[in-house]
Amino acid sequence: MLKCGFKLKTTAIALALMAGSVANAAPVVMANWGDHDPAEMGFFALITSGATPIDHIYTFSVATAVNGLWSSVSNDAPPVFDITGGLVQLWSSDGDADYGGSDPGDSLVTSLAFDSTSVNQTFTAGPGDYYYQVTGSIDGLLGGSYLLSSSVTPVPEPEMYAMLLAGFGLIGFSLRRRVV
Repeated sequence: MLKCGFKLKTTAIALALMAGSVANAAPVVMANWGDHDPAEMGFFALITSGATPIDHIYTFSVATAVNGLWSSVSNDAPPVFDITGGLVQLWSSDGDADYGGSDPGDSLVTSLAFDSTSVNQTFTAGPGDYYYQVTGSIDGLLGGSYLLSSSVTPVPEPEMYAMLLAGFGLIGFSLRRRVV
């Protein structure tokens, strides 16, 4: 029992030191998803006391035009477990490692605030490099957490619609011939 309590205190101290060292740092790259799969997910939880700012980056790229949907939620139970001022921004990147809008080559695609309710945002993106930036402040008595999910589907090419219309035309032609 005594050993377990000591390990818990050591873990709490390590997490508090980590939170203190991140408080005034540049954005932290939490994950590089590479080529965006149909579904990607990011999760972050921190056990801490006192306000701790978060500024997290999730990078990815897409090879063709895509329609996308992202969702974000923090698991709030104020005042014990809480994130305030939660904001998710989707940025188009010029490919370098300057994140968070500090790079004039990056452009904001869309953004949305989040809290204990899930928020969703749709977007269309062409080929290129992108990143999500998640910011806010963990200010629960015991910490806070968030979940970010992102899914993409390819945008249909014009040739696909032409083939669809041609197929409907052939079906209509064959049905018309049977009636006559």
